[in-house]
Amino acid sequence: MTPQSCFTSFLRDIEPSPTTKSDASTAHTNLRTYLRNHSEFKYRHVNSYLSGSYKRDTAIRPRRAKDGVERPDIDIIVEINFRFSDNPKGVVSELYNTISAEYDVCRPQDRSVGIFTPKAEMDVVPIIKYNGILYIPDRKAETWHVTNPPKHTQWTTQINNQADGRFKPLVKMMKWWRRVNPTKNKKPKGFVIECIVAECMDYDESHYGKLVVKTFENIVSRYAVSVGRGQLPFIQDPGVSSNSVTEGMTISAFEGFYNKAKAHSVVARQALAADNPAEQTRLWRIIFGDRFPVVKSNMNESLLGAALSSAKHTFPNEPIRPDKPSGFA
Repeated sequence: MTPQSCFTSFLRDIEPSPTTKSDASTAHTNLRTYLRNHSEFKYRHVNSYLSGSYKRDTAIRPRRAKDGVERPDIDIIVEINFRFSDNPKGVVSELYNTISAEYDVCRPQDRSVGIFTPKAEMDVVPIIKYNGILYIPDRKAETWHVTNPPKHTQWTTQINNQADGRFKPLVKMMKWWRRVNPTKNKKPKGFVIECIVAECMDYDESHYGKLVVKTFENIVSRYAVSVGRGQLPFIQDPGVSSNSVTEGMTISAFEGFYNKAKAHSVVARQALAADNPAEQTRLWRIIFGDRFPVVKSNMNESLLGAALSSAKHTFPNEPIRPDKPSGFA
């Protein structure tokens, strides 16, 4: 079986670098300070905080752009004092106008404002609180949706504790698998992958190779009926229990993900069963790409163990008298 050390080495390699984390911190801190102190927007500003995979510690190293920079993708929540009766489209527009005065490259999106900087990309998400409930605007549909980003962060920590610290590493490996093995549609991705892993992982398993295999196989068995019926599975949003994180996804997108997981459940099981290190490496690299380390042979340890186990040591019942060379008394 592939040593655990191969997976821990792989996890270190796909972790965002210290430079990337520093760039992310600088980017979101500067943006939040700007909004908080803006001459007009400061009267709208209530609070802001980091959200998304960087907050939850489930981010993987960013893709390297054509200019050679690995830009982190950061989610920032900005709570503002708009009312529930205000037009969501106008809320996003006001946030965009404020940001565009400081940042050259930005764009209004359905539920946020996207920002591109030399060292980071950011999604700035406005939310309001009404009767103690958080809402996010939908500019396209011109409506408000219930949301709960802080609960997502708390939930991730709770699940990771239940899994004895193995949930977040497994999420990172599954996110990397999605990157290396894309399907026609990018979804499911991000937080949806986290929710799928939470539903499908074995909380008692400690070996990462077995964890990956069992997660794939549980994805196949858990969602087989939904996919067979041509329906999206209901995967509960841990922040809003009545919502499914698959909302807005097409069945075609989920089927593509499901079929890839089904095919790779076989490959992962073969990798787990393989005895030859070269074959293990080949199979795991189908799943995780060339960043998965070469599985090294334990031949020296195996030969030593075999020698020790096969040697038969016997001891006589009487002391042995040495033969004396001639010339000695």
